Amino acid sequence: MTRKHYIFLKAFKASLPILMGYGAMGFAAGVVFSASSGVEHPALWSGAIGASCLSGTLQFAIGDWMGKGISVGTAAILALAISFRYGLYGFSLIDRWRGVSLPLKLFLILGLADENYALEASCTLKNREDYVRFCAILTALNISYWFAGTTIGAYAGSTLPIPHKGIEFVMAALFISILTDQIRLLATGGGKEAAR
Repeated sequence: MTRKHYIFLKAFKASLPILMGYGAMGFAAGVVFSASSGVEHPALWSGAIGASCLSGTLQFAIGDWMGKGISVGTAAILALAISFRYGLYGFSLIDRWRGVSLPLKLFLILGLADENYALEASCTLKNREDYVRFCAILTALNISYWFAGTTIGAYAGSTLPIPHKGIEFVMAALFISILTDQIRLLATGGGKEAAR
């Protein structure tokens, strides 16, 4: 197995929990988008937004904003407020991304969501080239998962009678599930083993 294949498999395995989360959360965001945005072809819109905006909170909000006709300026300010934390994540990765080409750096920044940041910050690859390749593959995979989830959800929401009331609770439910698992892991002493 070549080094490139090894890095790809490492990134893919690391991304599998995100695939599960983004599949469920993206689907729910797509359903909500199709119900609240009022646009024609919601799957195309939701997919385009999902490919350019890797933020579950923002994806859920954008459909509602479109449906209510919020101005672009107001939407931009709200999007900045919602996504501000992603900009802060990048500061801790500046040294690791030093020397990376501008297009690749912009791509990595685009995909710097909570989940990506956690995996990139905890990655133990020492070689800078391997690390950057890992980050790029991980980002591409996670964007594709989010894109697929939101597109399929919007298509299903616009063609099937899926009840959408309360579905936006999926984000809170996912967070509670992850938090509960982490607390259980720490309570049983598994957190010390995982930290090694």
